[in-house]
Order: sequence, then structure tokens, then C-alpha cells
Amino acid sequence: MRALILAVTLSFFSFTSFGQTANPDVSIGVVPNMSARLISTNYQPLADYFEKGLGRKVAVTTGTNFPNFYQRALTNEFQIMVTAPNLARVSQIDGNWEAVAVFEPGIPGLLVGMAGRQNNLGFLRGKKLAVANPQSLVALAGVNWLSSQGFVNDRDYEILRIANDDSLGVSLKTGEAAFALMSQGEFNAKDIELKKILTPVNTFVKLPGFFIMVNAKATSSEQQKMKSLILDFPKSEQAKQFFSSTGFTGLQPPTDDQIKFLDSFTEATRQGLSQAK
Repeated sequence: MRALILAVTLSFFSFTSFGQTANPDVSIGVVPNMSARLISTNYQPLADYFEKGLGRKVAVTTGTNFPNFYQRALTNEFQIMVTAPNLARVSQIDGNWEAVAVFEPGIPGLLVGMAGRQNNLGFLRGKKLAVANPQSLVALAGVNWLSSQGFVNDRDYEILRIANDDSLGVSLKTGEAAFALMSQGEFNAKDIELKKILTPVNTFVKLPGFFIMVNAKATSSEQQKMKSLILDFPKSEQAKQFFSSTGFTGLQPPTDDQIKFLDSFTEATRQGLSQAK
């Protein structure tokens, strides 16, 4: 299998400390792909929108890491979920989730290095590649792309497991890693001073955006209401703030081609989630 199978631990994000509603009627599960501060800030407009539209208390929640978040999805702890595309697909197949829409634009996968040096792929040989979330589609696709370029994990380079996305750039700055794999959004979220010394070396893939899903365990009327609100979200006032902070520009129903592409990563994703528990 061409997947990267690694374990990673992310910090637990408790959103009640950021002013979110305790004991909500509706929980929006957001994949833990960045810091609690950024998730809280970025997704509050979405929570406000659903609270207004549903007339119920809504709060944002997440998991301790990717596997924990996936398990929470399978046990129906959320009513609405925003998650990475490969996690969305396995949750759809293995759980009670319906994919309603995909945020646009798609997710560019980046190979990032230090600015001001020769950043050809040969620099990776015998060194380390920093990865924060090995179950992420960016990491899986990045390792596959490197293999297609003749660089095989554990033969030509080693994986450096980073505790969280915020530390990926730091690993380059300190020289721990030669390159790092991250999404465009993760790169954009880096500190301004850190971004000055980093540079995208290659955009190796354009992935589907994050999926927004509804839990099929909800009543049919609740599902229809939530789906209608999701599709109408771009027309709302809250969407302006949400899109401004996240870099999303809209959403569209998922396509057959996107689902087919994600199907090629389902087993690798399941294996990675299982081994990272």
C-alpha cells in the first residue's frame, strides 16, 4: 500500500473555554487540523449561522487527534461535521454520514522548504521530511508523489513526526527537517515572520476541499433543514466573515470524480487511523 502509516498526537481542543455554548443541542465537529485558537476563530461564524437557522444552541467541537475525531464521528457525537476529504469518505462508508457539499477552492498540497537555498528534491536524500498529520490526504498524496519522483520513504529519506501543524515550519527553521508537507491553508496560517523564511517548493496536488456533512441519524426533517442551510450558507452574512478567515470561497455538492479519487485512499486512511490509536 502506498500510504504513509504513522502515529501522531495533537493537542486536545476544548472550545467551551473560547466562549462556545456548553451542552449544545447541535454539535459541529471540526477536524483538528490546526490550533484551537484558529479553529475557534474561523468556525464561530458557521456556528452562529446554524444557531440562527436552526433556532437551537450550536457549538463547535473536535477530537484529541485524527483517529479520535474519526471515532467520535462513527459514534454520532456530532450532528454536522467539517472534515478532511479522505476522513469524510471513510466516515461516509463506515458511519452514518451524508456528504452535502465540498468547500471551494480545493486544497493545494505543498512541499515546503527554507527560502534562499537550493530546494531541488535531491536535497531530501538522506534527510528528514516533516509531517504533522500522517492520516491527512495531503500527507498520503505527498508521500505518493515523492515515490513517483524516485524518493521512497525509509530508503531515501525519513519521516519526522511533528506534534502539530504549527511546528512544521519550526522544524525547517531549526534544520530538523529538509522539507515539510502541508496544505496551502496550513502554510497561510503560519506566523508572518516564519513565512518570510519559508517557501513552497512544489504544489504536488490539488485535492478536493473540506467536506461538510450531516449525520444520517438525525430525523429526516432535521437532515433536510441542515442540508438546506448548508447549501444556502454562501448567501449569508456569516459566510462573508467565514470565507474571509478561512480562505474558502464557496461550496458545491461533491462530484463523482471527487468520490472516485477519494476511494483510492480509503484503505490507506483506515489503516493509518487504526495504527495511530
